[in-house]
Amino acid sequence: MKVRLIFCFISILIVAALIMSCGESGETTAKTVTPLDKSINDEGIKVTTVPEIFAPEIDFAVAIEEIRALHKSHNAVVNMNFPKEVNKVMEFRLDSGGVLMAHSFFGNPVSGRTRQKMRALWTGIFKRKNRWNMETKIETVRIERKRGQLAAAEGTFKYVANQTLPLKALYQMDKEGFWKIKAIDCGDSSLIKGFKLSG
Repeated sequence: MKVRLIFCFISILIVAALIMSCGESGETTAKTVTPLDKSINDEGIKVTTVPEIFAPEIDFAVAIEEIRALHKSHNAVVNMNFPKEVNKVMEFRLDSGGVLMAHSFFGNPVSGRTRQKMRALWTGIFKRKNRWNMETKIETVRIERKRGQLAAAEGTFKYVANQTLPLKALYQMDKEGFWKIKAIDCGDSSLIKGFKLSG
C-alpha cells in the first residue's frame, strides 16, 4: 500500500513538473520568436513590430527609373499614329482614389477629377482631326520617404506651335506594386501641391 502511494505521489510530481516546464517553455519561445528592432529617430527609441521589419524596403533609384519608364510609355501610347484607343491610355492611370487630369492643349485649361471625366477628356482629344504629338520631359522625381507609395514629378511639355509649358504629375503605387499615374497637370494650373491634389 505504501509503495502504491509513493508511486502515485512521484507520478503526480512528475506530471506537475512537466506541465510547469511546458508552460515556461511556451512563454520563453513566444518571447524569443517575436523579434523587436529598436531604431532611433527624432522622437527617441522606436520599437518596430514584426510586419514593419519584414516590409520590403523601397529602392528609390529603381522606383524613379520605373516612374520615368511609365511616363515614357504613356507618352508613346498617346502619340501612336494608328487610331487612338482611350483604354490603352487609361491603363496607365490609377484605378481608385483621388485622380486628376488637367491640360491646356487647345488654349483653354480643362480638368477632370474622376476616371470617367479623364476618359471623356481623352476621347475629345483623340477625336480631333489634326494630328499632334505631345513631347514631355520629366526633370525631377521625388518619392515620399515615409511609405514610398507616392511620387511627384516636375518637368515640361510641348504641344501646339512648340510652346513649352510646365508639367506636374503625381504617381502612386497600386495594390499589385506597380506605379500608376494618379494626377497629371500639363500647364501647371496649381492643382498639384507637393504629394497632394489641391482644391
